[in-house]
Amino acid sequence: MNRFKWGIVSVVLLVPLMALSYTGILNPAASNPERASAAEMRPLSEHHKQESIPVFFNKKGEEEKDVETKLKEQANQILEVLEDQNFEELATYVHEEKGLLYSPYVNVNENDLVFEPSKVAAFKQDTEEYVWGMEDGSGFPIELTPVEYHEEYVYQADFLNPDEVTFDKTDSRGNMINNIKEFFQKFHSVEFYKEGQEELDWSSLYVVFEPNAQGEWKLVALVNDEWTI
Repeated sequence: MNRFKWGIVSVVLLVPLMALSYTGILNPAASNPERASAAEMRPLSEHHKQESIPVFFNKKGEEEKDVETKLKEQANQILEVLEDQNFEELATYVHEEKGLLYSPYVNVNENDLVFEPSKVAAFKQDTEEYVWGMEDGSGFPIELTPVEYHEEYVYQADFLNPDEVTFDKTDSRGNMINNIKEFFQKFHSVEFYKEGQEELDWSSLYVVFEPNAQGEWKLVALVNDEWTI
């Protein structure tokens, strides 16, 4: 009987101790409202803050420079390759699945030529004359070899020393409608603009990128723009 009484007393004493342990020791925030309030208001660390601008990821998924800076640098590298007519190097920038589209004017259409990377790499040895489009004004077909087309249209000015460089700006500079934004879906473009010596001999080159399956931005188009009738 005495053992039973002592058991009841132990339970009665133990319950308040457990309550104090929970509120004061195991959950200090509950016994200290100021600490709880401070914890709730603590700002996110820099590691957890959401980036406000898109970032470029390399093959290893590491964050690099923002997309605009990265693609402007990449477009500039492509211009150096075009100036040197290093088509094997150019092919390494080309989208593996979509290939490289060439358009002599900013009104891009389904009839524009598209070359896969292996074809681009062999441009120097390719002597076939392709029809790249119709010449503005005369309406004659633009029949040139790949090397000739690059010389007369793609790198027709010193685009490595442009008067203006724009990013994702596809407003029409001349009287031809620029439909790059409508033709390409998820894309970024870098434009290199040269004023020329007269108002009628300005020219532009748009370097257009789209992501591949791995999320890397690859070259999908070289689109030219110039004064047209």
